[in-house]
Amino acid sequence: MAVRSGLNFSQCEHIRSLENCTEIATEECLKAEVLSEMVVLKFSVHEPALHHYSRLGRVMVTYNSTANTWHCPCAKPRMSCVHKNTTKWHLFQTNPDLFRTEIAPSTPKQQQGTVYPPSGEKLKQLVHYIYKHKKLPDSLPDDLVKPRASYITELHPIEASCTICPGSVQLDESKLISKNARIISINGVIKHVSTYFRQCPHCHMMYRYQEWQDGLHNFDDHIILSLELCLYLRANLQNNISVSKVVDSLEKLRKVTFLSRDAVLHAYLHFEALTSHDYSYSCACCGYHPPVVVMDLHKKGVFNLPVSDIREVPENFTGEVDIEEFWDSVQLEMIARAFFPSRAKNIFAVHPSFEHWAPWIGKNTQTDNVLNSEFEKVSHSKSSAEAELSIVSEDRLTDELMKQKVSTVRKLCKACNLDDKGSRMDLLTRLRDEMKNRHTYDKIFQKIWGASGGWSVILCPHGVVYSLKFNLRAESPRDFTD
Repeated sequence: MAVRSGLNFSQCEHIRSLENCTEIATEECLKAEVLSEMVVLKFSVHEPALHHYSRLGRVMVTYNSTANTWHCPCAKPRMSCVHKNTTKWHLFQTNPDLFRTEIAPSTPKQQQGTVYPPSGEKLKQLVHYIYKHKKLPDSLPDDLVKPRASYITELHPIEASCTICPGSVQLDESKLISKNARIISINGVIKHVSTYFRQCPHCHMMYRYQEWQDGLHNFDDHIILSLELCLYLRANLQNNISVSKVVDSLEKLRKVTFLSRDAVLHAYLHFEALTSHDYSYSCACCGYHPPVVVMDLHKKGVFNLPVSDIREVPENFTGEVDIEEFWDSVQLEMIARAFFPSRAKNIFAVHPSFEHWAPWIGKNTQTDNVLNSEFEKVSHSKSSAEAELSIVSEDRLTDELMKQKVSTVRKLCKACNLDDKGSRMDLLTRLRDEMKNRHTYDKIFQKIWGASGGWSVILCPHGVVYSLKFNLRAESPRDFTD
């Protein structure tokens, strides 16, 4: 066609490579019984309407065995078509191993628990071991956080013998977890990093690489952060710069794609959970026990929490909560995120409850047990929703409305079937009049107040925060009294 049109042309590399072929592909007749077998194995075959997609009468279908993806010019990448299905039928008959998805039968040794990561009690054992024995010091040596030109790319656990079994039980040889892990540093991304684990042949306890002495922090055996990057993220957060903005800046500077912002954030939180922080600071004038404190409430930070999701407290609960145990459980959840795809599946997840919820207080100011009497806010004679709403007066809710943006107030007027035209004060006056209706009051409360009670803070007159509590329900004087 190009010659007839007087245009220059050249053959592609695929056509040129045919000159070197020494074999001819054999003809394969498709069998009906193979199609029946595919149906039994739940391979669905679609029959959409046929169209002409090639002027030469041929449609080329390609299969990427590495990414397990199919491509046909007549359909979108994830859409099925008759050409793809016919090709799958052909490959299923000639090379059925491509379609195997089940895991090969394990060897007797694999059945004893060599699959990584472990599950159940063995996973709990691993998480507790990491939390207890792999913590980073509060102050890291300077040589570990300086810029480096290179890092080690084979990460083996340092343990040689089991720390649980009596005697000196030697661990098995290192086994590969991934050879495509990545080290994320300020200078960019180092790919093709290999991570390994070792296992005790007796108790089957597993050990993974978690050595900060190499200037690295292992998150989930696939994402490894440099300690320099971890401290850089911390410094930015202390200056009110989010992790996502830091990653955006590094990507523009290095012209390299890092990871998703959530992945970097979870990896950084994993680092902080394993750091032995020394919260020894206090006000230079007031010391660890200020004689006068200022109490305040922040409502901008709330989380959705249906009242029905909080279980009732046990009958013998007095309101006392072990503050150290609570914050240890929070850190264990952050560490366990490395082994779970989502928080919903995390067996260490901390769910809000009246009997296991404590404020943060500096170690030199707190006692072992603190009070959380939020369960007394809700009267059992009323429904939970009514009891909470009764805490917040109409005037207080109006004050919160005054702090909202005009766009938010207009949306509230629309949601309450009110006229959303006019000035800010006109809108607020309509909402205030409408709040006399209980249904409208509930709707505005949920929009403005959120579902939880924000957080309460206690600070000295000089602005140093001594206590921070995330309220489960709407704030009341009882929270500050506790």
